[in-house]
Amino acid sequence: MERIVGVIPARYQSSRFPGKPLADICGKPMIWWVYQQCMKVKELDALYVATDDGRIENVCRTLGMNVMMTDSSHKTGTDRVGEVARKIEGDLFVNIQGDEPLIDPREIEEVIHIFDDRSVYYASLRVEITDPEEIEAASTVKVVVDSNSNALYLSRSPIPSNVKEDAPASVYRHVGIYAYRRDFLLKFTEMPQTELELGEGIEPLRALEKGYKFRVKETKYTSIGVDYPEHIRMVEKEISRKMGSVLERPGGVVCRTLIRKKAASNESISMIGGVAA
Repeated sequence: MERIVGVIPARYQSSRFPGKPLADICGKPMIWWVYQQCMKVKELDALYVATDDGRIENVCRTLGMNVMMTDSSHKTGTDRVGEVARKIEGDLFVNIQGDEPLIDPREIEEVIHIFDDRSVYYASLRVEITDPEEIEAASTVKVVVDSNSNALYLSRSPIPSNVKEDAPASVYRHVGIYAYRRDFLLKFTEMPQTELELGEGIEPLRALEKGYKFRVKETKYTSIGVDYPEHIRMVEKEISRKMGSVLERPGGVVCRTLIRKKAASNESISMIGGVAA
């Protein structure tokens, strides 16, 4: 029986949104919301937050979340997950983005079940996109795959280019969840970063340049990612829409009411256990 471990890398430092894992969403830090969604995945035998910051560690421990301190020198989330894999037992490790507080548990289940194929050692997901702005956006990582759903290339530029407008090919966004068999994960973290990885800012290219296969299955599930402070309100509105007035913050303040107050006052995003951004 394989032991499957979920890991949520969480850094405090961020050029776009410092302290993001501790951003207050309806009275709880964002990392708590991610953790709760992951706890719904029955396939996970263990779940950890992996951080290099004492503030995040303290908040996680206070809220009863498993947390592991990791080295501050890691360049990518995968490298941080690799440190966890060196410290604990596990056969399959799932790298879950810490900035998707409403991640659908079925998305995590899908990437795990890709490994029902024993030949797979590195996997992720993709979703079709049609919005021209999203296709052109450098913040959107696009992926093209072969007939077996193995990645051919990933880029922040539009791929395929679809210069032949009379026969456009489908465009897919890479969904930022990864899973790895332990042996491959440890091997990956020992590889030096490559020219393409650094040029595109996309870590799977480190493996592709070395000739490794990266299975990227199509999914229908997607969620709101938090890249900037203004995205917090989008998440709170979605939580309020799904749960309505039954969702309350400490002191009995309904999240729906809080959203209206924030919008009216243009209140800055607060931090739990940290400082305001």
